[in-house]
Amino acid sequence: MKIPDIYVIVMAGGGGTRFWPWSREKRPKQVLPILSPRTMIRETVDRVRSLVPPEKVLIVTSRSQARQLRREVPEIPPANLLLEPEGKNTAPCLGLAAVHVQRANPNALMIVLPADHYIGAPEIFLRTLRRAAEFASRENYLLTLGITPTGPETGYGYIQKGPVLARVRGTDVFSAKAFREKPTLQKARAYLRRGDFLWNSGMFVWRLGVFLEALETYLPQLYRDMQEVKASLGKQDERKVLEKVYSRCPSISIDYGVMEKAPNVALIEARFGWSDVGSWNALWNLWPKDPSGNVCIPGERKGESGVLALESSGCLIRGERSLIAVLGLKDVVVVEAGDALLVCPRDRSQDVRRVLQQLKERGPRQYL
Repeated sequence: MKIPDIYVIVMAGGGGTRFWPWSREKRPKQVLPILSPRTMIRETVDRVRSLVPPEKVLIVTSRSQARQLRREVPEIPPANLLLEPEGKNTAPCLGLAAVHVQRANPNALMIVLPADHYIGAPEIFLRTLRRAAEFASRENYLLTLGITPTGPETGYGYIQKGPVLARVRGTDVFSAKAFREKPTLQKARAYLRRGDFLWNSGMFVWRLGVFLEALETYLPQLYRDMQEVKASLGKQDERKVLEKVYSRCPSISIDYGVMEKAPNVALIEARFGWSDVGSWNALWNLWPKDPSGNVCIPGERKGESGVLALESSGCLIRGERSLIAVLGLKDVVVVEAGDALLVCPRDRSQDVRRVLQQLKERGPRQYL
């Protein structure tokens, strides 16, 4: 069976709050060179270059980030940047993308990727996507990619594998038996012992019609709202309709709203090396380390910053404008980004969002 037209949807609207103070509201994680000299959005788009042409890549983001993204990926047509009036989680985001694809080609297949993930083996990643697309093109399933756990991670959701549904060019496709939200450490260890739980990657492959049918079934009001948006596309009131619809949309994830409820969810166990790069601790795991296990990240302004780690181990240190010297510390994050400095235990790096919450509630807001 011939694979339908493929559209890649890149979700790029997040604020990257857990990378504060390097990441800010006006300069979120996806436009930062977190893992290489290239920004994360640039790496994401480059990965699918051999899969689809630029005109088949849609990027869902916020209006405040549109200019930066256009600068980072100028080959993507401006009309393919879909600007949300406000962030409402992934279900409205993907509903918006779906009606734009529906207008272009109602028989298309969608591949959904976050803009800010680490992929260790791009060739295996592309091969996995092609096999996922082959399965989804002929079966009425919502397919997701699960990641083989490397440890009892409490910051990820998990998916339990069910029976094998099919085998595509040597790759097993399983039914998804159950979704589990971020577990306690005890539960995460139990999942690893069982051996049938995978990390939820947040990457999806499905035919447009299968997705829209699921959206209509499990989030019927959101489906109707997005069809209203579709009817306005290309008209003078398009922006006004989108703002009205988003103002009443619930903030709900596609996992909770659809995937956990639908009986037709398939799963491929992906083996290409992955991280959602969701915290400073996750970044410490990905960056090369010195003999003492320290990660020293150079600032973007070469020659104006530096790192000196003495009698310290397991630290992550980054300076933007200043020399950062640490002495006698262990497993600590020290990040300076111009007008703000973060110091915290590395195992508390998921809690950086609490700093942002305090700044939002009490100020000063110029540091957001």
